[in-house]
Amino acid sequence: MKTIHLKAVIGDDGLLKIETPTGYRNVAAEVILVLNPVQNETHLSAQGYPIDFFERLDAMAADDLMERPEQGVAETREPLE
Repeated sequence: MKTIHLKAVIGDDGLLKIETPTGYRNVAAEVILVLNPVQNETHLSAQGYPIDFFERLDAMAADDLMERPEQGVAETREPLE
């Protein structure tokens, strides 16, 4: 028996579509599904990211260009023997 815990979004059509690898092939299985509706949850994409995650990430990177500060000189250490 294997327990798989995941979050999914039920579409406007009222259907819950689940595609997840199980590790099993060509076997009959009993599936138990427990639905626990979550309020104020960010809607997730099929990959599990918030719907606009990459768009917001891209916008943040464009607005605030990251710069690597000067690293200085590394100290010299005695070699290990």
